Amino acid sequence: MDLQQLKIFLHVAALKSFSRAAEQLYMSQPNVSTRIKKLERELGVDLFDRSRSRELELTEDGRILLDYAQRMLNLEEETREALQDGAAATGGLVRIGASTVPGIYLLPQRLAIFKESFPAVDYSLTVMDSGAVLDGIFDYSFDVGFVGSALDDERLQYHPLAEDELVLAVRPGLIPQLEGGAIPIARCLAQPLLVREPGSATRSLLEKALQRKGLSLADFKSVIYMNSLEAIKQGVRYGLGVAFLSECSVVDYRHMKLVDTFRLADLDLTRSFYLVYHRHRILSRAAQSFIAFISPGA
Repeated sequence: MDLQQLKIFLHVAALKSFSRAAEQLYMSQPNVSTRIKKLERELGVDLFDRSRSRELELTEDGRILLDYAQRMLNLEEETREALQDGAAATGGLVRIGASTVPGIYLLPQRLAIFKESFPAVDYSLTVMDSGAVLDGIFDYSFDVGFVGSALDDERLQYHPLAEDELVLAVRPGLIPQLEGGAIPIARCLAQPLLVREPGSATRSLLEKALQRKGLSLADFKSVIYMNSLEAIKQGVRYGLGVAFLSECSVVDYRHMKLVDTFRLADLDLTRSFYLVYHRHRILSRAAQSFIAFISPGA
């Protein structure tokens, strides 16, 4: 049981809906449902009565957890405030490297909130692919990194930041909308595929998922390589091809009806984003404060 699970639980309990909670948390509904089921397994109880057709209701055990979860998250907030009081006057520069999706869609809001609490701390943000971010951690170019995959290396310390799922993005109307929104990968292979450059964690996740199905990028009609996420989104919008993109990166285009998105019924395209830093490096007080603020469990 972790604080992120409790936050998800509180949102679902308040909104009485997995889908509404997912929208507020910028997560997919399956991810929210999976996290709640995992929490129920860890605790050995059912937290929600799922027999109702319209709204979820807390079980008796769920109501007990609700009280404790609120207390624990209040304690988390008190801990943050204590850290801020002790370090608010700390100055310095935090050098951040981030892969494309967290760098563009997850970090800016968090950096703005951090800046309000630590006005004396400055930071630089460099957006590049995950491999280059880790290179920067190894050679001390960055104090902290944010990536979409975890390299197995004892020098690196990772902390989960957020969950993500790749979805298929297509030109509106290219594929008829299906109930549930999930389609088999076979429906996509006749289309040109727009894909990121080598070193991209998004591309690596897609290639590994395809490999498990006995497929590769070469099985698509054609492959167009781009090193810009925005260029890929625009290409999808205008019918250049289809793409597998982080759900959080296309939610704006979907709401504006510039693209349609689908989950894949037979590919596991889920992942986590991580905060990462060098385990053996002595970090500045500013960097330590930043890590503690962004990832309280670190």
